[in-house]
Amino acid sequence: MKNKRFRIIVVVAAFLLAAVWFFVPVGRPDGESLLFAMRLALPAALLALGGIGLVPRPMTVGFCFCAIGDAMGVLGSFEGQMGGFAVAHICFICQFVRDIRQSRPQRTAFVVTALFCLLPLVLAALKIIPAIHDLPIRIGCIVYALLLTGTAWTGIVRAVSVRNGTMFLPVIAAIGGLLFLVSDFILSWNKFTEHIPHASLYIMSTYYATLLCLFLGTLRRVAQK
Repeated sequence: MKNKRFRIIVVVAAFLLAAVWFFVPVGRPDGESLLFAMRLALPAALLALGGIGLVPRPMTVGFCFCAIGDAMGVLGSFEGQMGGFAVAHICFICQFVRDIRQSRPQRTAFVVTALFCLLPLVLAALKIIPAIHDLPIRIGCIVYALLLTGTAWTGIVRAVSVRNGTMFLPVIAAIGGLLFLVSDFILSWNKFTEHIPHASLYIMSTYYATLLCLFLGTLRRVAQK
């Protein structure tokens, strides 16, 4: 039990150091350089590797694809970036749905959360999607928006359904799903609709907070001896 807690502390500390390193201006002459891509993807990669055995397998796979999406975005492939994160969301949704099915899901939570999650979808459909002129990218963004919202939706339903002694951990994961929604909404608004001052700071700070919340919110329960 102590070893497991020590591993969690080490993984979180390494993640925080990697995230801080990204924000430190240590000279990025080329925004599409391989080194910058590695810096951007390092926090998610640390959670993918360090989380083995600490969080369920779908979460570690999801973090791995987040790292791939990070690297692809920096290297100039928006399609690769979107594809990597789309697979990550599928992994997160699968884990959340599994936890919901093993608990006592409340029908009211499904309905209320679904209505709440419709709001960003409607806003995206009215403001962001029409601004995308490339048809394949537009279709991909629609699919991605559904998956992104699905992570937030299932995360919230899981938070109000799971009752297994993990206390506030499901709530932390739900916050992570919502922060993912905020981060990608800012990214898409800045990319397709209107420039947002200091957008990169907002996007990356909420994104790294998202990853940490998803990791902490899905930790396997430490068995008591």
